[in-house]
Amino acid sequence: GGTKNGTGAGELVIFFNKEVSREFDYRTKQAGQLGSKMRFLAASWIGLLTGDVWLRNAQHANRAARHLARRLQSVPKVEIVFPVEANAVFVRLDDQVARGIQTGGWRFYKFIEPDVYRLMCSWSTTEEQISHLVADAAAIK
Repeated sequence: GGTKNGTGAGELVIFFNKEVSREFDYRTKQAGQLGSKMRFLAASWIGLLTGDVWLRNAQHANRAARHLARRLQSVPKVEIVFPVEANAVFVRLDDQVARGIQTGGWRFYKFIEPDVYRLMCSWSTTEEQISHLVADAAAIK
């Protein structure tokens, strides 16, 4: 995912098997992913792919998600639903906690009904942001 790694938009697909990629250009065009627009979206990937910037960004986002999950485990009415395997933390939130955190300016949405939310970390997630989110969640009684 590009935006979680520092691009304005877009996704990157890498094929290691040319046979699998044979119809990819046709399929992307049929889906409205026109080549003329791809140059604009692809430009930021050049910087990310140079010197493993994308890898460092992804590692940072993944570490931030693991840290967020560890910190949230001590908050009442917050339950970590799945093991953190990437940059997402899936949490079960009491409605009051979810509304309270959102009222505080945090943006997230219900991901799995009835009460599981997805919290995403990115290349730019800071320790300070994690601390503020955890404190805001813990403050709701």
